[in-house]
Amino acid sequence: MRAASLALALFLACAPSVGHAAEDPLESFNRPMFAFNKGLVDWVINPVVNHVGPWVPGPVKTGLGNAYANLTEIEMILDNALQGKATNTAVSATRFAVNSTVGIGGLFDPATAIGLTRREANYGASLCKTGLRPGSYLVLPFVGPTNTVGAVALTVGVAAEVYALSFISTTLATVDFLVIDLGGSASALRHAKNVPTAGEDLYAVQRADYQTYIDQGCGGTTEAAAAKPGPRVQNAPAPQAPASKG
Repeated sequence: MRAASLALALFLACAPSVGHAAEDPLESFNRPMFAFNKGLVDWVINPVVNHVGPWVPGPVKTGLGNAYANLTEIEMILDNALQGKATNTAVSATRFAVNSTVGIGGLFDPATAIGLTRREANYGASLCKTGLRPGSYLVLPFVGPTNTVGAVALTVGVAAEVYALSFISTTLATVDFLVIDLGGSASALRHAKNVPTAGEDLYAVQRADYQTYIDQGCGGTTEAAAAKPGPRVQNAPAPQAPASKG
């Protein structure tokens, strides 16, 4: 798994990078991935959630939500570090360490109980702070809209978490990846914001939403940006049922 993650990271790192995240030289790849994700939501995720979700016990839903939030803590560590927020970076790193170990892979949230509250940070703002451009717009299967730079960070982050958990338990690392990581991505796809109306180019609308999100992080204050925030896969609602993540 780690070898595959590294290979994907290297491939994405070599992909063309441009100044605007929504510029789309990879459109011939992105559109089929968008269609795959839409089919996954329409034919697999929504039916599973609608029919199985009501039968999933509340504690199980809470545990899955906690674990997915713990995965996204990796993003908070990177974003806060890039923005030069040392205290927030330390808190996010400590939260991840505590919840990944004492919290059993993030199923529980003891970090909050001891006063380590989550420190949110904006990915787009992080890139603008460092001057690093987001890279080409990219749609990943099971994940959704991102960009070449963000995809490398996500791949490395997930691989690092699974690797760290494998020192505690191989079973825990496997369950975390298959149920939590994949289940969380499935939920993120299902709860994508600004669902277009019938007849529109759904792909183009999602791409524009993502560009708005990046622009907001860079200090954009246009009326359109304020009214139409782009989707953010990492901070989507928690999985409502033990579905597969993407």
